[in-house]
Amino acid sequence: MLPKSKNEDSWRKTLKLISHCPICGRDYKSDAGKLFVNESEAKFVHFTCAYCQSHFMAMVMVMPKGMSTVGMVTDLNLKDVQKLHKLSPITVDE
Repeated sequence: MLPKSKNEDSWRKTLKLISHCPICGRDYKSDAGKLFVNESEAKFVHFTCAYCQSHFMAMVMVMPKGMSTVGMVTDLNLKDVQKLHKLSPITVDE
């Protein structure tokens, strides 16, 4: 297995603001966040709380003058998110 580069896990350092579960308030375990989309302009991360089993998704954007994070509680587990992310967006007609 190849060693991880410093930039490969740099998205984890930006998640200090998302350190606890919004449902039960407990701190996330270190392996709770899973990167599921790694684009140059944004990283998408899925969290599962080890205590209450709730799920949380966040988009993390690192910009020249700072960082922005947007998140939401969801009922989707990581497999659901990975599967649905690959589908085409819904349209107004749907």
